[in-house]
Parts: sequence; structure tokens; C-alpha cells
Amino acid sequence: MSFNFNLSYSYDDIIRSLLLLKKNYSHVVHIETIGISHDHREIPLVKIGKDNPGPLYLAGVHARESINPVVLLACMDKLIENYYAKQIPELENYTLYFIPLLNPDGYEIATNGYDSIKDQSLKKALKKCKVDASEFKYNAKGIDINRNFDCKSYVKSKTSGTKMSEPETKALVHACELYHFMGMIDFHSRGNSIYYYREAMSDDYNQNQLEIAQMLSKITGYHLNIISDENPDQKSGGNTVHYFSEHFNLPALTIETIEDEATFPLSTDYRKTVYEQIKKIPLEFLKILIAKD
Repeated sequence: MSFNFNLSYSYDDIIRSLLLLKKNYSHVVHIETIGISHDHREIPLVKIGKDNPGPLYLAGVHARESINPVVLLACMDKLIENYYAKQIPELENYTLYFIPLLNPDGYEIATNGYDSIKDQSLKKALKKCKVDASEFKYNAKGIDINRNFDCKSYVKSKTSGTKMSEPETKALVHACELYHFMGMIDFHSRGNSIYYYREAMSDDYNQNQLEIAQMLSKITGYHLNIISDENPDQKSGGNTVHYFSEHFNLPALTIETIEDEATFPLSTDYRKTVYEQIKKIPLEFLKILIAKD
């Protein structure tokens, strides 16, 4: 595998890497912009494969969780390599979708500091929040995207904002409504665990979620979170998987990479370890969904 885990990856580096994949493998890789952030950064959606819509893999929702966007780049790189080696026949019939970085402004703040924000009014307002840049998890307006989605558990607060108000939120919703994904996995950090339970959903839905989570647990070695962990403070709703579950009644899981004790900024040494743990997920999740269809 040619992917270099040791390189520095700014937002611009991630975009350059994606464009290089598209240039080198235009037969199977397509990229489109699904939204523009507050600080005018494009939010890319990457499509790998052909024909029927498959699942979506999402990362970079929380700014400080900087490992997963790079790991998804590596996963895409390996998928394409295997496709051209004739090892993934599924991609002749299905497309896998990736949003490696939903929150580009926040990612830049967490990895390169507040001065990476170009809009002076945004930068001035953000510096008043008194949060160390490496601990920052919001977008450029100080909103936690993962609390901003339309679902039963949404709770309005200073950091959740007005429901569906943010460009990053709208970008994901637009992609979901446009492509009708088979399912979704949102990669976060920390915990080495999998969230599957949805209080707002039926017993049948949650049983299916449990079965999928158990299979993914065997692949990754991550444990399953207990039911009461879903929204213990009643302030953790309004997130990506709640939205997807409730609006489409299809599988949506959160996978937490990296151990719970990890501190921010997350060491880049985690990249290779996380990659080895989740590299099989994109194709295996697709196979699980095909088998359950």
C-alpha cells in the first residue's frame, strides 16, 4: 500500500489527495462538492464504484477528531487498489460514498490554529470562545454540527444552534436526500466502541442495528456501547445517525476509534493503528447490507 501516514494533512492537503485519486482513477472515482463552509471551504463527497447506491462513510464532524479523515483517505486508496486488482467485484454493481471531512473549518482550527480562519469577523468571534484550538470541536460559528440535525433528540442550546442551520448539516442532508444511501457509518473518536441503539426507533430496527454492530465489532475489536450510553445527559442528540435513522429507517452507526484515554491533540501515531482496525469496514458493511436486503 502506497499511502503515507506520516505526512501532515491540512484541509488543502486532503483536497489535493482526493483530486489526485480522481485524476489517476477517473474510471471509478468521482468527486463533487455538496456544500460550502462558513469560511468558504468546499465539502467534498467521494464516490467509488459503479451503479447502485451503497452506504456512506463519514468523518471529520467534530473538529478535534483529526485522525479519521486521514484514515478514510487511506481506506479509499486501498479500496481503489483492490478494485483494479479485481478483488472487489461488488464495486461493479455498487458505489461507496465518502465524506472524509464534513467540518473543514473546524478541522483547520484544531490542526492549525484559529489563524487558519480567513474571514476576520469569524476569527474574531471564535477567539472569544477561550477554547484551546486543539480541543475545538465546533464549526467556524462555534456550533457543534453533531447536535444540529433534525431529529427527536435535538435540543436547542448555544452550541447546538437552530436546528438544521449550519452549512455542514445542510450538506450532509442534501447528499442523503440526493443519493439514497443504503446505510451510514459516522466515524468519531474516542472510545474504541460502536453506538447502535436508537431510542426513537422500533424494536425491529434496533435488533437489526445490534446484529450489524456485532458483526462490525468482530471486524474491529471494538466493544458495543450499552443502550443507556446513547444519550445519557439528554443533550447528546441531534446528531448525524439520529437524523439518518429517523428520516430513512435504514442502518446508521457511530464508530468511535481510538482509546477513551487519548488526549487532544490526537497523535498522528494513531493513524496506522486505526486504519488496521477499520480498513475492512467499508466493503464489509456493504456486504452486510446486501445480505440483509
